[in-house]
Amino acid sequence: MELSSFSEEESREKTTDEIRSVAAAAKDSLLPSKSKHLYEETYNAYRKWCCNKKIKSTCEDSILAYFNSDLSRYKSSSLWSKYSMLRSTINLLNFQVSFLFSKGKVKDINRKKSLILTREHIDEFLIKADTKEHLFNKVILIFGVAGACRRQELVTLSTTCVQDCETHFLVKLEDTKTKAERSFIITPEDTVPFDLPGLRTIDFFVNYIKEKCTVQPVGIHKIGSVPSLVAKFLHLENFSSYTGHCFRRSSATLLANAGANMEVIKRHGGWRSSTVAEGYIEDCENTKINIAQKILGETAPAELSPCSSISTEYLEKSNSNVLKGNNEVGGMNICGNSNCVININHYYNN
Repeated sequence: MELSSFSEEESREKTTDEIRSVAAAAKDSLLPSKSKHLYEETYNAYRKWCCNKKIKSTCEDSILAYFNSDLSRYKSSSLWSKYSMLRSTINLLNFQVSFLFSKGKVKDINRKKSLILTREHIDEFLIKADTKEHLFNKVILIFGVAGACRRQELVTLSTTCVQDCETHFLVKLEDTKTKAERSFIITPEDTVPFDLPGLRTIDFFVNYIKEKCTVQPVGIHKIGSVPSLVAKFLHLENFSSYTGHCFRRSSATLLANAGANMEVIKRHGGWRSSTVAEGYIEDCENTKINIAQKILGETAPAELSPCSSISTEYLEKSNSNVLKGNNEVGGMNICGNSNCVININHYYNN
């Protein structure tokens, strides 16, 4: 019995040592590696002050007294920095590490965003995919991209929210995440010809089986799988990365590439923050090409340039007259200008 109890006690001590080493390594990783020495210096200075004041435990009053006495000479920005470092170190040493641990791990997460469908992808799918087989996928794709819709917004869409205006369809989204109503337009060239007889429910998207509509509404997972099915049909790489968020990201990216400003994009997708809206815009290759052309100073052709000055014909006439020694210039042809100021200096020979 003595040997067995001794072995159990030894195993417990060994396990405790392992736990302590793992916990110590975890605590070391919670503080920033580059500024870890600053955290330690700030905490050691506070502990030294506590020893001089004979303070045995840390509480709110002791920290407040420390900042009002020993750190009163610092500016507000420096005080906030020291408070942040001291708070993190005290929480860490007092084993209040659950929040710090989760916060530190969140920084290491590589957030994956849904891939987007380009305009070419959308047109190719609408043209090549069989309407009888992919009718639901086509309609969901049109609605989702045209309105930057979330999956839940398409699930709760009712027949009363879609209005036929003869020249276009007006779609109103009432049940949104931000509780703010949005609306968008679907033009005739974006629609798919189909006939859905026998509708017996107010749900707009219902299951369509054997060329008949049922009363069962379409679920959120089926709607969210449409971008992946479209990407798989088009033989795109990583088709599983086209998630239900593809609708909103594709819509925001297409709108940004068309030249819309941030206010229009925010209004279209219902975003209140510009930072959040920018996260939905994919930095695609076409945008990078346009930026590179602007940086490198590549100019558009003369007939397309909005700031083109005197036409080539006039320049040729001017050069020929100068070579001939003529002081008169024939006709002047200035075109392709908008809000331009043209200065003409005419010099006379004495």
